[in-house]
Amino acid sequence: MYNLNCIKKTLDNGMNVILIQKKGFVKSLFMCATGAGGMDLVQELDGKRVYHTSGCAHYLEHQMFRYKNQDVTELFASLQAQTNAFTTFTETCYYFQTTSDIYKPLQLLLEFVETLDINEQSVNKEKGIILSEYDMYQQSPEQRLTKETYKSMYHKHPIRVDILGHRSDIENMSVEDLTQFYNINYDPSSLTLVGITGKDIHQCMSFIENHQKNFPSKLKSHPKTVFEKEQETVVREEYIDYMDISFPYVCVGYKLKESQSVEDANIKDLAIQMRLDSLFSTMNPDYQKWMDERIISQFAGAECDMCLDRGYILFYAQTQKVNEFIELVNQLIYKLVHEKMKEEDFIALQSSYTGANLRGLDHFESLAVDVIKSSMLHYDYWEWFNEVLNITQEKIMDVCSGLDVSHKTITKIYPKEYKTVNHE
Repeated sequence: MYNLNCIKKTLDNGMNVILIQKKGFVKSLFMCATGAGGMDLVQELDGKRVYHTSGCAHYLEHQMFRYKNQDVTELFASLQAQTNAFTTFTETCYYFQTTSDIYKPLQLLLEFVETLDINEQSVNKEKGIILSEYDMYQQSPEQRLTKETYKSMYHKHPIRVDILGHRSDIENMSVEDLTQFYNINYDPSSLTLVGITGKDIHQCMSFIENHQKNFPSKLKSHPKTVFEKEQETVVREEYIDYMDISFPYVCVGYKLKESQSVEDANIKDLAIQMRLDSLFSTMNPDYQKWMDERIISQFAGAECDMCLDRGYILFYAQTQKVNEFIELVNQLIYKLVHEKMKEEDFIALQSSYTGANLRGLDHFESLAVDVIKSSMLHYDYWEWFNEVLNITQEKIMDVCSGLDVSHKTITKIYPKEYKTVNHE
C-alpha cells in the first residue's frame, strides 16, 4: 500500500497506537494527541457535565513543556530530536521528529504527555506569553475576519470562542482549571499515538506496549464534548469593524446543516471543496480578470468545513471593491448550487487532489494529523485517502444541489479612516 506498512492496536490502557513504516526513510516522527481542543468548553463524563474555562486546551499545551522541572524542548534537543505542539478546535497534538534513535525521545514524549507537572508559579509565569499571543491575534485582520464570521454564524456553538480563550479567562487561569482539564482529557484512554518511521514498527509497538503498562487508565468512560442545539439562522447578517489596515477585508459565510455521519461529512467536504476550487481559484479563467479588476487580491479564497456538529462555506478576500466582491460571491454560490462542474475541470481537479494526497504521504506531520483525526472519528484513513478517485461529477452535483445557502452573513473590516467617510 503506497510502499507503506501499517499496524494498529488499542492497548490495555485504552491508548490507540498506529505505526506506519516507510522503508528507506531516515527521518522518524511520533505524534501523541488528545481529542480535546478549543471547543471543549463543556464536556460530559460519567453522566455529569463538566465546565471548563475557555482557553484551557491551549494554555495546558504551553504548560506541558515542563517535565520534572526541566524544559522539554531542551531534553529533546539533547536526544537529537526536535519537538513542537499545537492546539486546534478539536485536538491538541505533541510531536517530535528525529533522524537518530527513536526510543529515548519516544519515551520522553509519552512520559511528559502523561505526567502533569504544574504549579501556581509556572501557570502565572505563562500568562504574559499567552496574553501577548492573544494580542497578536487580535491585531491580525485575517484572524479578526474569521473570528467575527464565526460569531455572526453561530448562536451557541463553541467555535464562537477563540482557541486561546477569552482574555479575562487567560488572566485568571488557575492550577485547578488546568488540572481538571488534564485529568479528563489526558487519560491514556483519550490519547492516540501515531508513529511514522523507517525502523521496525513491530519492535516499536512492543516497546510502547511495555512502557504503557506503567500508565493505567483511571477513567470509567470517555469524555464527550457537549454541543447545545443550534438554530439554523445566523446571529448577524452583517458585521462591520475597523482596523489599522490599508484596504478592506470581507468574508461572506453560508451556515449549513451539520452532517449526519462521519462518512457523510467527508464526502460533502470533498465534493464542496472541489466545486469551490473549480469556481474560485486560478483554474477559473476569470480569476485573473478579477485580480486585474481589483475585486480580489493575493489574499482570497473559498473553503468549507463539514462536520457532525457544524457546516459552513466561506468566501473571503482583501479587496478595494467590497460590494463587487459580494456580488461575485452571489454569482459563484448560485453556480455551485445550480450548475454542474465542467468535465475538464473535474478531471484536472481529481488529478490534482490525487497528486497532493500522494505527496502528502512524504509530509510526516500532516500525514500524522490526518491519521489521528481518522482514528478519533472512527473512519478508515486509507479508504478516505482513495475517495477522491471514487467521487464522480454526479456526486458533486448531488451534494451541492442539496445545500441550503439561505443563511448568509457578511463580515467587513475597513481601514480606520473609513469611519469618517461613506465607504459603501
